[in-house]
Amino acid sequence: MILYTLPSCCKCDEVIKLFKKLDLDVKVISIFDNIDTGRALTLDNGLPMLEVEDEWLDFEMILKRYRERCNHG
Repeated sequence: MILYTLPSCCKCDEVIKLFKKLDLDVKVISIFDNIDTGRALTLDNGLPMLEVEDEWLDFEMILKRYRERCNHG
């Protein structure tokens, strides 16, 4: 999983804290650092964006999917 973020982004920080709580292995990449220009990253839904296999999740979708795991253990 790769999480694309912006520096000083409170939504990005919230997602990172959630993933740490769940002990998920996520590669965090700031869009200003080392972004692979070959990827089809669209920012239509803002950041953070999570790439999981061939799926892209925006902030709301990330929270919906992973908060359920956090709440249900």
